[in-house]
Amino acid sequence: MSRVKDELQLGCIRLRMIPVLDDNFIYLLDDGEKAILIDAGDAKPVLEIVRTESLTLLQTLITHDHADHTAGCHVLQKELGVLARSPGVIERDEEWLGCRCEVVSTPGHMKVHKSFYFPELSLVFTGDALINGACGRLLGGTASELFRSLQWMASLPGETRVFGGHDYLLENLRFATALEFSVSAVERRRQQYKSNPMMALFATVEEERKTNPFLSCASAVEFAALRARKDCF
Repeated sequence: MSRVKDELQLGCIRLRMIPVLDDNFIYLLDDGEKAILIDAGDAKPVLEIVRTESLTLLQTLITHDHADHTAGCHVLQKELGVLARSPGVIERDEEWLGCRCEVVSTPGHMKVHKSFYFPELSLVFTGDALINGACGRLLGGTASELFRSLQWMASLPGETRVFGGHDYLLENLRFATALEFSVSAVERRRQQYKSNPMMALFATVEEERKTNPFLSCASAVEFAALRARKDCF
């Protein structure tokens, strides 16, 4: 049985949000013939899809080198001959499936962390930097770095939809509620998770601005204090 949880059709491009491991997501973009993968925590569901649909997987784009985002890379290389693009590769604009992809350095969660922004599709894949209603822990990077990374993400067009690396939404909204942050917007997102979990999880930048307290910080110092408070929550 397919493990695809949901998908979006964006013109001729299909995006599939695939749950793997305990709470991770990996993302498969395809045009009906060719595909790219964002992160690879598990190869099995990807192999199932590309073989069933005769897709050619061009490359795996890795946001950061944590095992829950990379564990499937070796199998995909062995089975399909597909190389994974290291997050250590210098950022530059690329083109995949006929769409421009901006490869942006977004450190903080780790010292080396990339995000992949597709402006024509209004999508950004943020790994463990921005994660549905909050942000990643500091596991190698600094608070100042992650603050700047989140500021860049918050500056994207409001209709841009955000695809992070995990489903931590309910816990993150619980933290926002404890802060009494944007109470009505946070509650709306919580209720949306019950009726339409994919839209609540993969919210727009505008919705993140309204419900994510980390995007409201005015300084790196304020952000560091909030991140420390979340670590103990």
